[in-house]
Amino acid sequence: MKRFFQVPLSVALLLSLGACSADAVDEPEPTLDTKGAFLAVAADAGGYDLIRTLAILGSGLPDDAFFVTPYAVNPQSFEEARALAQDPALPRRAVTFIGRSYITSRDWSAVWFRSVSSAEELEFR
Repeated sequence: MKRFFQVPLSVALLLSLGACSADAVDEPEPTLDTKGAFLAVAADAGGYDLIRTLAILGSGLPDDAFFVTPYAVNPQSFEEARALAQDPALPRRAVTFIGRSYITSRDWSAVWFRSVSSAEELEFR
């Protein structure tokens, strides 16, 4: 009788693993406060700076600090920024921080999202 329960249990386990795949879940649209979001922010010299949020210190106030990775590109549109953000080999600059009000006082958009790895988090700690 023990053998009878082992086979159905193993089949049920295999079926449930397929149903829990992370690939089946749609990613939420990134926002200003999404850790891992790529933001295109209007640059002083024209076009947009592309940055990626690694962490945010604060609670939604204008003086919150965003630890970001800036990228060495200058997209001319949000669509171009979105396409560039999807390239994992994008040339990066050193991690820095900026204020929330710097971003929100300019034309900006969250254009892409990728989870922040533990190695990336170590860059600003």
